[in-house]
Amino acid sequence: MISSPVSINDEIGFHARTAALFAKKASSFNADIFVEFNGKKVNAKSTLSLMTLGVKSEDEILLKAKGVDEKEAHNALVKFIESNFKE
Repeated sequence: MISSPVSINDEIGFHARTAALFAKKASSFNADIFVEFNGKKVNAKSTLSLMTLGVKSEDEILLKAKGVDEKEAHNALVKFIESNFKE
């Protein structure tokens, strides 16, 4: 399992658009991917679950990936967050 903290720099945080983009990107990997914030852990492949976290701009999440492509998934998702959810 790979796990690391990542800061959300989008000016709104995980709102409908960014949560949907992130969930779509996470779903492209076979690994189980989770996001933890304020003691709550959710499936990163679920837009609705990500939105329930209430992550705002400058908040730090914990990104976890476990599975056959965990390293690739983790690196791609960190890069995706750091690019403010742009490909």
